[in-house]
Amino acid sequence: MYSPDLSMSLGSIVYALSKLDGRLHKQEQWTVRELLAQGPHGDLALCAFFLRENTGESGADAYAFGMRRLVVKRQELTDHIKKRFVRILLRVAGAHNGISQEERSFIRQFWQEIRLL
Repeated sequence: MYSPDLSMSLGSIVYALSKLDGRLHKQEQWTVRELLAQGPHGDLALCAFFLRENTGESGADAYAFGMRRLVVKRQELTDHIKKRFVRILLRVAGAHNGISQEERSFIRQFWQEIRLL
């Protein structure tokens, strides 16, 4: 179990990943709904994701917000939670036409950043 802040962070980072190619695809949207709803405070993670989608926020801004919240709540980030977040990103990235090189780089960067927290 983790805090609402971590759930909002996850929703924001998943949004940033989904915007790498410029738009949210239907397969990604279904996967996001399924995966985020399963986690603690899933409603907040989904709200963070779709709020950003509805306002057209840039992926870079969403990622920066998510990472700021993760840094503030780093004491909650266990290895298990970090790996769970990465698995979610991998599943969302693979939902539409497989994982692109850009998505793979994004996920690798995210993993490197949270490993240090």
